[in-house]
Amino acid sequence: MAGLHLRLSFRYVVAFLLLLIVLLELHETVHIVTGRLICGCWGPRDFNVWSLCPTCSQRHPLWWLATLAGPLASFALMWLGMGWLKSTNPDRKALGFSLIFANIPFGRISTVMMGGGDEMVVTRHLLKQDFSRTQLILICSALVLLIVIPPVYKAWQVLTNRRAWLYLIGFLTLPLLFLLVYVLTGLNSLLTMGFLATPWIMGTPVFITLHTAIALAGLIFLRKNLLSVAATD
Repeated sequence: MAGLHLRLSFRYVVAFLLLLIVLLELHETVHIVTGRLICGCWGPRDFNVWSLCPTCSQRHPLWWLATLAGPLASFALMWLGMGWLKSTNPDRKALGFSLIFANIPFGRISTVMMGGGDEMVVTRHLLKQDFSRTQLILICSALVLLIVIPPVYKAWQVLTNRRAWLYLIGFLTLPLLFLLVYVLTGLNSLLTMGFLATPWIMGTPVFITLHTAIALAGLIFLRKNLLSVAATD
């Protein structure tokens, strides 16, 4: 099977970050749509935090499925990316690599290891009566690692660049840093100040919908740069 040799460019980085933004919103959309199906109403949200509508968790015992749905979607896309890494088509292989890391695998596991994240919410709900907080973190971390490591390992395995481990570390950490600075700090701060914060479609603030639409348009325009990142050898 041919390897993957990365040729990074500014246009690729921009396209990759746009993909990250779109997939982040997809993750949140899966949450809120599942919540709507279970609860019958839309809850409040921002760029990365959402809530069920009031009293839903008291009325619907399966509310936790809405919390689980987001990570499951992200994990499924990571595994789809891993599958595409096995392709003989260089474009699909390159897109598979981007798909794995645009879903921020390190963010998923690091948040769980700190006792947070969607996965921990579900784990605490299902197992809280039987285990301590530390045990719950260890159990959840092990489960998430079992899901996340195979796509990341496969991505490292196919790289043919010198010092491939540096590329791996970069793709694990820098997208998470971008998310923390640009989305969680920058965009959410504007939303908190009331900038286009009125909920409309699916209970989502106008600002989020507008920002996602711009990111999606940019991604469509720059999509070929996600393919030109790779050379096979």
